Amino acid sequence: MMKILLIIEFFGFYLFNLVKSNLLIAYDILTPVMRSTPAFISIPLRLKTDAGLLLLSNLVSMTPGSLSYEITEDRKQLVVHILYMSSKEKMIEDIENIQNRILKIAS
Repeated sequence: MMKILLIIEFFGFYLFNLVKSNLLIAYDILTPVMRSTPAFISIPLRLKTDAGLLLLSNLVSMTPGSLSYEITEDRKQLVVHILYMSSKEKMIEDIENIQNRILKIAS
């Protein structure tokens, strides 16, 4: 029962962030000045399974403004392209939050 609640909470969390990202992109498109500050960042990976890595990279890529670029050969880093880089630490924290939630569900 607890795992079902964790999955429901995860989808709620992800949907909220998905809507928020879509609104940010829509606002930027509709205003006269583009506010994008693109950058690549590396996220340390704690997920080890193929399914966990696939889920994380797909969720990051499905979120507007971010794209999973590469998982390093040693599977210790996920390289992500961010369209709106405000702070490297904040971006890493946001993606770490997704990773932590996947780890909770998988355990």
